[in-house]
Amino acid sequence: MMDPLYRFTPWDHVVLGEKLRGCRGAVMGLLAVAPPDSETSRIARETIAAVDRLRSEMDCHLQITRPLRRDPRRLTQHIYAGPTHFAGCLTTEEERAQDDFAGWELED
Repeated sequence: MMDPLYRFTPWDHVVLGEKLRGCRGAVMGLLAVAPPDSETSRIARETIAAVDRLRSEMDCHLQITRPLRRDPRRLTQHIYAGPTHFAGCLTTEEERAQDDFAGWELED
């Protein structure tokens, strides 16, 4: 039976990458105000580490399942890494036939 993750579309990866970055940012905000020796701080640090491991795992999955020729703008490297944000954009059927990430662009 095929691993369900192999059914992840480029759209799924972009959306998940955005949400994981947002989650990490929210927990970092909590960590910034929690007393360093508190249980809240300990859980927040563990959560950030777990989110980072998940982002890394999903990035590896994306790299394995998306051929480079289907990513002419090289957006794959930004899906799970860094502070990058994506925005939807208009696209044509021809662009979608060439680019797995047509319909997405990096926000400034």
